[in-house]
Amino acid sequence: MITSDDIEFHPNAPTNRLWTETTYLAFNVPEAALQGTLYVLARPNMGVALSSVVIARGIRRHPHEVDFCDPQIHLPCPAAYSRFKLENGLALEASSLTDWHFTYEHQLGACRFDLTLNGAHRPYDAADPAENPLSGATPHTDPRVGDAWSNGHFDLKGRITGSLELYGKSYQIDCHEGMDRSWGPRNETPNRASAYISANFGDEMAMWLTMPLNISSGGKVSYDTPRSGFIVEGSVVTPIVEAAVRATTVDMLAMNDHIVVVDAKGRRFELYGSAIGTRPMGSVNPSISAFLSLMRYQWRGKVGHGGHGKLFGQTYLGRHMSGAEAEQ
Repeated sequence: MITSDDIEFHPNAPTNRLWTETTYLAFNVPEAALQGTLYVLARPNMGVALSSVVIARGIRRHPHEVDFCDPQIHLPCPAAYSRFKLENGLALEASSLTDWHFTYEHQLGACRFDLTLNGAHRPYDAADPAENPLSGATPHTDPRVGDAWSNGHFDLKGRITGSLELYGKSYQIDCHEGMDRSWGPRNETPNRASAYISANFGDEMAMWLTMPLNISSGGKVSYDTPRSGFIVEGSVVTPIVEAAVRATTVDMLAMNDHIVVVDAKGRRFELYGSAIGTRPMGSVNPSISAFLSLMRYQWRGKVGHGGHGKLFGQTYLGRHMSGAEAEQ
């Protein structure tokens, strides 16, 4: 179970250089087809942190088309993780498990934002079998997931409000999306292949889903059995126990998808999504390539929005896309 202490750095052996703490936030402006993400990865025992802020508008098929990207490495690690300001201009303050404030000021003035996340529910503990029936009783060892999920992790859905300025143009932020936190020893291996899907319909319903990916001959991407997922209705969280995803992808970017999930109450949710924005972008970790689509979702005649993301390790991509497997 997640506790209030999980907004801070976690106790660990000071000699463990692999100990890692991360924070990720996604936000969007659907009417502008704008999607943004911020990410912080701290290694407190090594005294360093890395961070990235990425914003894209509309369909972007290539990394050089992405509107704004500020990835920085070897920043000094903050002394506290619930309240800090990094030298790249990104600041965070968590006053509780469900109340988060993020600000950013680009060093050259190209971008700034002020965002508040009000969580709708208690953070979902993806590593706790009592909350996530898909996690099992032992740590997950699938190399496509890596060790990022094998220790501590939570997901939080809610409403994000605030303002964004990008190259002098101002946007009001008022969306339903979410964030996550992870902690534990992490050896960044380039064999990851995972999907992260978020769909949000205001206060009525939100969905979060993660699952490993497969790439077959010809580069076709398929979605494996889910690793974690839940439905949020108001403040009530119900875990997902079954899920099936089909998607049409172009250059690894989801252009449309069809999602069917069943929750622990036996209810079936069926969603259809189409991309209004896409973003191929390597992260600050050079071993990973990320492909993120801002989706317009339909569910029971209602319209919502969210992100359909894929994370691939470079070794996994190289093995499956270069023809190396066929040569074996």
